[in-house]
Formats: sequence, structure tokens, C-alpha cells
Amino acid sequence: MTKNFNFLMFFHTMIMGTMMSMSANNWLIIWTGLEISIMSIMPMISNSNFLSSEASVKYFMIQSISSSMMMLGVLLLLINSKIDYQMILTSSMMLKMGIAPFHNWILEMIESVELMIMFLLLTLMKIAPLNMISYLMFKTNLFIFMSLLIGSLLGLSQTSLRKMMCYSSIFNLGFILASISLNSIWWFYMIMYSLMLVMILFLMNKMKINYISQLSLNENKSSLKMNIWLAMLSMGGMPPMMGFMMKLMIIQMMMTNKEFFLSIIMIASSTLVMFYYIRMSFISILLASSTVKWKIMNTMKSSSWIMMANITMMPLMLTLKT
Repeated sequence: MTKNFNFLMFFHTMIMGTMMSMSANNWLIIWTGLEISIMSIMPMISNSNFLSSEASVKYFMIQSISSSMMMLGVLLLLINSKIDYQMILTSSMMLKMGIAPFHNWILEMIESVELMIMFLLLTLMKIAPLNMISYLMFKTNLFIFMSLLIGSLLGLSQTSLRKMMCYSSIFNLGFILASISLNSIWWFYMIMYSLMLVMILFLMNKMKINYISQLSLNENKSSLKMNIWLAMLSMGGMPPMMGFMMKLMIIQMMMTNKEFFLSIIMIASSTLVMFYYIRMSFISILLASSTVKWKIMNTMKSSSWIMMANITMMPLMLTLKT
């Protein structure tokens, strides 16, 4: 979508809807803010491409179903029904965010939208539903378990970088859901995840790549390859990058609360996620490139902004953790 006045208007109303949902003190205003955000991002999804128009229709249908479920849960709450309204409200928010097992719709959309819209769908549009889940007392261990397994296992077989980022988002949402029940650290995790995602999407747009094979065939500058290598290692959780420190804090808190089973699943699934990010890094740096490998070190100065953003975050996170 062209970055014109219409785009700025829809983006502004989407931000206002998200802020309205987060600052509201009743369910009706929360629902209103969510609907404003949904109706604002739909024109941003749709453009001259036929596939993006189809994606906006799919998005509208899914969000309509989840909004109907949310209103049903609110009505059950108001009439003091014996039906578990918290389960219905939580399920509606999971469907809105595309968390496993409600993740298939976002995978179909992600290939036909622009990278900026993809970033908004994977980050900003999930903040208000996550904030609403933090108000509920419903146990989300099943959703955490499925998100960790599906996000790590199904991401191994992907060749599309967009779908791999989407499965990585599902995996990280499992960590965010686990941190919601602990304290408000999920805000910090979400900010750090958004920062890492915008680094990778920026480099994907600059290098014009959408598939793993293009990492080896695309003869970009070594500085760009070094940048995307560092960004992927951070997203995968390689120490001492900031992606590792975020996951370490959540796992430590889970073990402190004696959630040993979920902690084991987190560690095992993080290993799988680290594997497919290392695989992409290996392809981009070491394979099928005519660039002399030892000359990569000469480009470290040009790629220092991503490296510094990843490494200098570690002392800050250790300070916040203590």
C-alpha cells in the first residue's frame, strides 16, 4: 500500500484503537477498541494485488468470528451463567492473535501482504488481546504447550522466510503467554521481540529475499549478509544475544514457580528453533557464495549497529532481572 495520507490515517486509527482497548475499564470499550483496530488495518492489508484483497477478506471473517465469541463470553459474564465465560473469552483472543491451534489463517495471509503489514500483524495487533488475557484468570498452559511445539516443529520444514517468521512468532507467543501469568515482564519481551523482527524484515526487504534458497544465490554485500546472520542468531536465542536473555529470564521464572514440565518443553523447543535459524545463517554465510569468506570481517564496521543492539542489551536485561 502506498504510504500516502490514507495509510497514515488508517495507521493512526489503528494505534488509537489499540490504546483504547488497553486503557479501558469495561468489556464494551475493549471490544470497541479492538474493532477499530481491525477495521483500520483491513484497508492497509488490501491493495491492488488480488491475493492481498483475498487476505483482507479472510482476516475480516476470522476477526468477526472471534469478536462474536468475545461478545458471547461477555454476555455469559453479565447474566452469571454457569458456563465458563473465561474459556470463551480466552479462546476468542487466541483466535484473534493466531496462536496454536488457531494459527492456520495467519499462515495463509502472511505470503500475500507487505512486510510492514506483516510486522503489524505479528506484533502491534497482538498487544491488545494479550493485555486482555492478562485480566483473566484462565490457565493457558495448553495454548503455551501447543504454541511451543507447533512453532518449533513445523518451522523446521519451511523454505519460505515469511512462514518461518510466522512460526517463530507463534513460538515466541508461547513464551509471552507463560510470562503473563508471572508478572508484567511480557511487555519487555514483546518490545525486544518486535525489535528483532523489524531488523530481519528490514534486511529481507533490502536484500529482496523471500525464500531460504535466495540467501545463498543472492550475491549481496557481505555487510548485509553479516547483518542478517546476527539478526537471525538473536531471534533464535544464541547467547549472548538479547534473544537468549529474554528466553532465559522466562525459563528461570517458570522454574521458580515450579513449572518444570513447561520449562523442559521451552528448552527443547528453543533448541529446535535455534537449529533452523542456524541453518539459515549457515546458508547465507558459508554456502554457494563467490565472496571470499575471510573478507567478511572487513565489513564488521558497517554491520556493527545490529551487533551492538544485540550484545549491549544483555547487561540491561541482567539489571532488570535482578
